[in-house]
Amino acid sequence: MAYNKSPRVGVVILTYNRLNLLEIALCKVKNQSYTNMQILVVDNDSTDGTRAYLSAQKNINTLFLDFNTGPAGGFYYGIKYFKEKEEIDYLWLMDDDFFPARTCLENLLHTASSKVVLFPFVRNKDFQTKNNPAWWGVLLPVGVVNKIGLPDKELFFWGEDTEYLKYRIEEVHQIPCKWVSSAKGVHFATRGKNSRSAWRYYYEARNNIYIRLYVRKNKLNLPQRLYKAFKFWLFLLGGLLFKENEKFIKLKLFILGTFHGVTKKLGKTIDPSDY
Repeated sequence: MAYNKSPRVGVVILTYNRLNLLEIALCKVKNQSYTNMQILVVDNDSTDGTRAYLSAQKNINTLFLDFNTGPAGGFYYGIKYFKEKEEIDYLWLMDDDFFPARTCLENLLHTASSKVVLFPFVRNKDFQTKNNPAWWGVLLPVGVVNKIGLPDKELFFWGEDTEYLKYRIEEVHQIPCKWVSSAKGVHFATRGKNSRSAWRYYYEARNNIYIRLYVRKNKLNLPQRLYKAFKFWLFLLGGLLFKENEKFIKLKLFILGTFHGVTKKLGKTIDPSDY
């Protein structure tokens, strides 16, 4: 694929029941100093008026999913949408709670190439810095997508961005992933006590075990993978026992998620709407 001086960018914004944040994110994206882009909003079957709002917008593409597929499924279908369009050079990926500065995309493109994945300087709203690639404005060349494939939609929730953007890209395919300090944005989220719903403990335990035991084979030997899986598992368990309420149901789902991670049972096995 030939990359021109004004590359064509496909923007994927994933949303689910956060219309107030989506409105801000869309405004920030539409106001970018770099304008050669197509915007796609993937709606994970929101029930808060998002569909009606998006249907009334101009100059954006929409993808309305029939049910909540989680971040893993949402970005799977969003990336697939643009992957099949030959006129797109790069994908710019973000959740609805990422608010890019006006020059964020322009500054990413200043150092972009067809063989490097770039991500911006990101802070949470409590000023905690994020220095790893995630669904916070990461810029992905389409050529890289063609090489590594699509996100694993069977992960449903948690860790799917790390599996895709870090482990698969850097460890399996050895594609460099670089931080661009001049490209800035805000991840409008914080996490405090009792911030994890019970269903989150299921998916975080499951995906932690699965990714560390079975995905990272190219980089780590079995003892290393076991150590890293157990270390995170113990950290998550400690937070549950000492910081959370509703410990019984959360511990129950945590243990179930651990079992399913070991036995490789993936997919949307627990519906968040039930909790």
